[in-house]
Order: sequence, then structure tokens, then C-alpha cells
Amino acid sequence: MVICSLLAALAMKFRAIDRVTNWSQAVADFNLNGVMALLVLLPAGATVFAVRRYREVVSVRTELARLSLHDSLTGLPNRRYLNEWLTADIRASQNGLHQTAVLFVDLDKFKLINDTYGHEVGDKLMAAVAQRISGLLRPGDRIVRYGGDEFVIICADVATSQTAERIAARMIEELEEPFRLGGDSMRISASIGVALAEHHDVKPEEVLRDADVAMYRAKSRGSGNYTVFDRSMTGTLTPASAEEQIRAALEAGEFHLYYQPVVDLVSGRIVGAEALIRWITADRGITPPGDFIPILEETGLIVPVGTWVLGEACRQARRLSDLFPEHPPLKITANVSARQLAQVDFRDVITRALAESGVAHGQMCLEITEGALMYDVASAWAVLRHAKALGVKLALDDFGTGYSSLSYVRKFSLDMLKIDKSFIDDLVTSKEDRAIVEHVIGMAKALGMTTVAEGVEHPEQLHDLLELGCELAQGYAMSRPLPADEFERFLEHRLNDPFQFGRAGTQTTTQLAAALVPSAAGPRSERSIEHRPPGPRAAPTKPASVGSSPSRKPPAEAVPAAASTGGELPLPRLREYRPNGDSVSPG
Repeated sequence: MVICSLLAALAMKFRAIDRVTNWSQAVADFNLNGVMALLVLLPAGATVFAVRRYREVVSVRTELARLSLHDSLTGLPNRRYLNEWLTADIRASQNGLHQTAVLFVDLDKFKLINDTYGHEVGDKLMAAVAQRISGLLRPGDRIVRYGGDEFVIICADVATSQTAERIAARMIEELEEPFRLGGDSMRISASIGVALAEHHDVKPEEVLRDADVAMYRAKSRGSGNYTVFDRSMTGTLTPASAEEQIRAALEAGEFHLYYQPVVDLVSGRIVGAEALIRWITADRGITPPGDFIPILEETGLIVPVGTWVLGEACRQARRLSDLFPEHPPLKITANVSARQLAQVDFRDVITRALAESGVAHGQMCLEITEGALMYDVASAWAVLRHAKALGVKLALDDFGTGYSSLSYVRKFSLDMLKIDKSFIDDLVTSKEDRAIVEHVIGMAKALGMTTVAEGVEHPEQLHDLLELGCELAQGYAMSRPLPADEFERFLEHRLNDPFQFGRAGTQTTTQLAAALVPSAAGPRSERSIEHRPPGPRAAPTKPASVGSSPSRKPPAEAVPAAASTGGELPLPRLREYRPNGDSVSPG
């Protein structure tokens, strides 16, 4: 009773009964429909959102999976499952009477499309090409975009190699038909390599490699060709296999330099040589330069190989000076590519090669093509200024066949112009070629440059070149390219009898002397490969004495101190020749 009384008293004091009554009234007045809506709709909305989110995630995952197996531009399968598909097709074909053929398709000069029209147009053209190729396939054939501008086609039901050849020929023919992109009409061609899985134990990667090799063989024959792989192509170098093989060849010492003598047409003496790279292996023998030089350029491996060539040529030049101290130093020319000129450290490469070899100042010459000068004019300008400061001579190779203007000839203050062999071949019979050679020689004389005729193969050409005023020549009429040891013996033999050269001794000394110099009376002097100031020169048959006498040892000129110390060199101000004959220095 006491407790109940106390609770009643507390309730009255804090008005508890009133509070409860007020709360009950509030609950009674509240709209319970809203509460029920929250309790029902909130879970339902969350469920719908979760379902939609799940579907989006599944869609994204499906698209990612598709993109991982297909090319986003063309919609074709990519190379991820190529080996798996090829393995299955080879296994299936070998159980029957048919073979599996692989066609490796490479679009010719597609980079030019991107550079000319832009990548957007290039992408549209690539998609159109993929669509056209897909339309040419037979039922059961597979196509894969291998990468870049390359496609791989698997033909799993081929009776003979002739069937694969017909497919390749038709594909090339169809691809050469114009493509209409907007208002433009574009043409493109393709090179195709064909390989057949002929053996039961053949591996997919081997068939792909063979098709790749055949494709590069087709490309070497010109645009729009196909080639079927045969065993004679085994071991052929391709960009896919180039890096490993070339680096191994450098380490194994399989690269060698051959030297083709450069002969003064008046004195008959050897005044220089061009260093030419050869790749010699025990199994393949000599690999022709045309088979690996383009791949070196394409893969960028020309840079390490070119560095080796420059260093080796400098060492050989120094060795020749030591072997023949009484002979004026021979000028050794080494070819330099556009990629080398574009390297930021190529100036250091030149400096290091000269310093480590100890070659005499002015004895080395860099031979550059017109295309290399145009590749990156700013880089070429900086590198060549540095080379000139080190006493290195500059020669422009294959003059007349490139697409540069004469402004580059005067801009870079070159020392030599090498007249391309294509103008020398028909010099005797073609008035046009003779006129071109005559004008090149006249221009070179006016600019103070020495002219060198390349690819001279007949004594009659020597006679005409001498009449036209050409000073130097190289070619099989004098000597083929020789290994270093043979070149040293050749040089030693010719010191005593300078006119006794020719292919396998087919011409006597008297005949060659008569062909070279119509009037053989009087002493003959020797020209060296030097940059002379512009102006008139003595006639070829009455040469002025230039350089040191062969009987006296010329004073040795060391490489500038900066070449060995790595310090900054005073760069020469290369002349720019103006049409009026004045020479000015660029600001």
C-alpha cells in the first residue's frame, strides 16, 4: 500500500497521466499510411536498384570480356585465341585429306595514310579493309587482326598450296580496288605470306613464323605481292625475330666491315674507302645487306649496330695510318642513318669513337642520304655542326635519287657529293645521264665539293667521268668490297703500281692508264677527300698539287682535346651558299 501511494504521488507530481494521454492522442492523429509506405516501398526500391546495378555490372563484364577477345576498331577477333584456334584447325585437318593454310596479310605503306590524312581517316580505312577481307572469306575460314596493319587468316580446308595462292591473289586484287570514305577515294595494297601446316607435329607458332617470313619476302618484291613459304626461307630475318638475333650477332662478332676502295681518277691512287657492313654466320654464310638493313631501320636496331660500325671504321682508319705511315691518311667513310642522327646522344657517340680510336683529324667521313637530312633537320644540323668541329668530313650519298632540294646541299656545308650508280650505268650511252652527271659535277665544283662516282664497273665509264671532271670513283672496275685484311694487302700492292687495278686483272696497267688519262706524260698528283673553297679548279688532265707528296709522311693531326676530355667544342658556323655564290653564316 505504501509503495502504491508513493507511485501515485510521483505520477501526480510529474503529470505522467497527462503525458501519456497526450502521446496517445498524437498517435491517434498521425497518418499511418506514410509509415506503411516507407516500410513497403523502401525495400522494394532498394531491390530494384540492386537488380539494375547487377545487370550493369554483368553488361560491363561481358563487354570487357568481348573486348579482350576482339579488336575494338574492326570488331574482328584479336590474337588472344589465335594459337588455340590454329591448333584445333591443324589437328582437324590432319585427320582428313586437307591442310590448314595461314595467310599473313600486311597493308603496304599504311603509315603514309595516317601521316597524310590523319588517324581518324586511317581508322575508318582500317575498318573498311577489315570488312572487305571478311567478305572474301569462305565458310569456316577465320580472320584475326594480328596488330597494327596486319591480319592473319586461317583457312582450315585447303586441298593444295594452289588453293591458298588463289585466295591470296584474289584478296590482293580486291584490296587494290578503291575505297570510298566520305568524298575521298583511296587506294591501298597488301603483301601476303602463305604458309601451310604440312607436318603432323607442326606447332602453331611455327606456321605463323613461316607465314610472317613469307610475307616479308613478298614485301621485298614490291607492293601487292604474295609468296608461299618454302624451306629455303628458313632463318630469314623479320622484325619479330630481329632483336634477339641481331644482339646475339653483335655479341658473337658476326658483323664485319668490308671496304670498297675510292680511287683518284687522275693519279690512280687509293685515297679512301667506304665501310660496308656484312653479316656472316657459320650456317648461313653472308647475309645480303638488303635482307637485314631495312629491318634494322624498322626496328631501331640500326642505332646499336651503327654505333659499332662507326667505332670499327675509326679503329680501321687508325690501323691503316699505322701500317702505311708514308701514305697520306686514307679517308674512311661510314654510313649514318636518319635514326642515328635523331639520337640525342649521337654527338657523344661520334666523340667517343674518335677519341678511343685515336684516328687522325679529318680522316673520318660520315656518309648521309638525302632522306636522313630531311628526317629531322634540326637534329641533323646540331649533330653535323658537332662532327665538323671534330674534323669529320661529310658526304651526301646517292645524290640525285632522293627528294631533297638543293637548299640542303648548301645548308649543311658538305664535303662530298656521291653520284648515284643509276646515273653511272648508262653514262656512256645515255645523253640524258651524261648531262645530269656533268651538271652535278659542275655544281659540286662551284660549291667547293668533291665528286665521287659510285658503282663504276667499266673502264669506258672511267674515261667519260675523267672527261667530265669527276675526281674520285668507286666500283667493281677498281675493286669489289674487301674484308679488312684483304683491303690492307690490296692497298699495299697498289702503292707501288697505282694503275694496276681492275676486276680479276681483266685490264692491263697500260690499258687502264690510257683509259684514265689520255695524256699519260708528266707526273701525277693525288687528290684527297677535302672540302675546298668555291671557285674554279684546274682541269682534270692538268691537276694542281693538292695534299702531301706520297713519299713524305704528312704531319699527324690529333683529335681535338675536347674529343678525349668530353668538354665543349667550339662549333663551326656552317656556311650557307647563296645563288650568287656568296657564302654566309647562319645567325
